[in-house]
Amino acid sequence: MCGATLPSKAKIGGCLSLLQSWARFHFPFLRPRVDHPYTFPLIMRWNHSASYVKIPTSLEDMRLLLDQRLDTQFEWTPYEDPAIRVVIPDEYFQNPNAWHVNVPLVNYAMVEMHQSDRVLRQFRFRQPIPVAPEVFDDEHKVDLRQLNTDWPRC
Repeated sequence: MCGATLPSKAKIGGCLSLLQSWARFHFPFLRPRVDHPYTFPLIMRWNHSASYVKIPTSLEDMRLLLDQRLDTQFEWTPYEDPAIRVVIPDEYFQNPNAWHVNVPLVNYAMVEMHQSDRVLRQFRFRQPIPVAPEVFDDEHKVDLRQLNTDWPRC
């Protein structure tokens, strides 16, 4: 996501399933209409036919739509919806330590810290003041898309 946030970028790629699912729960104005009931894991909700009518498809239009929204138009705690809460196993809400795990996330060619401790408020946990994220500069620069590279020798 580091490169995708640059204003000069017009497209993003990679494994975006988790990001899309998170955005659909938090940004109702970007959510396709789905008639399928909630199931666990929650990402499965979006694996069914959906209607994308009136949802922008270009990144520029999505940025404009996000810029035009008020704070009240975002769903900050979507998992408190009783229809969602009932399908999430209780153990995920009973053990707050599960939301404090910071681990390296390897996604294709990128290595970044998964800062799950920065989203505690959406589960109604106490949100501490964030500390600076751990950075893996050397690993982050690795790009397996580089052509003509003998990766076993690197």
